[in-house]
Amino acid sequence: MPSVSAAVFRDGETLWEQALGHADAEAKRDATPETQYRIGSITKTFTAVGIMQLRDAGALSLDDPLTAHLPESAHRPTIGRMLTHSSGLQREPPGEIWETMKAPSREELLSGTGDAEQVLPPGTWWHYSNLAFALLGEVVARAHGGTWEDALRERILGPLGLGRTTPDETSVSGSRLDPRSSLNVAVPSSLTMSCPATVPDRW
Repeated sequence: MPSVSAAVFRDGETLWEQALGHADAEAKRDATPETQYRIGSITKTFTAVGIMQLRDAGALSLDDPLTAHLPESAHRPTIGRMLTHSSGLQREPPGEIWETMKAPSREELLSGTGDAEQVLPPGTWWHYSNLAFALLGEVVARAHGGTWEDALRERILGPLGLGRTTPDETSVSGSRLDPRSSLNVAVPSSLTMSCPATVPDRW
């Protein structure tokens, strides 16, 4: 683990904060309490909030099939089942995302649903699915009339005053284990949150 950052808050006041390690392992650049980190699957929470905002506004129902909002999808689990990881869709979008670290575009995400496996009948069992949340992110983007990033900023981050949470690149870099070898491979600056041009931004 290249670095770690922690803080203690009470009543809106920072009581203690500290960072240890390197924000850039190769350059040996120290992490600080101001260093931003990628938040990974916590972005699912933001995507879920976006969906629930649309539900509250009457723009969709949790009982709607996915195809009501993404008609080109080859699968049609309900929005609610996708939110609860009970859609039965395979875990990742088709392809070798984690091996190549290259995510599909929005267009490739939708066109690839025909190659995605329905590993379980919808609603029968819990099965974690990044694919389902990537598709939910596309539902949010289309309902907003723009991108997932735009919807995120305008409907969630801005109103909550989360000025340090952003889909922009951060200064943290590190390494990952290449699945084809025992070597660690350098990873360029990651994102505080990922987004549609890079589909994992929504999961």
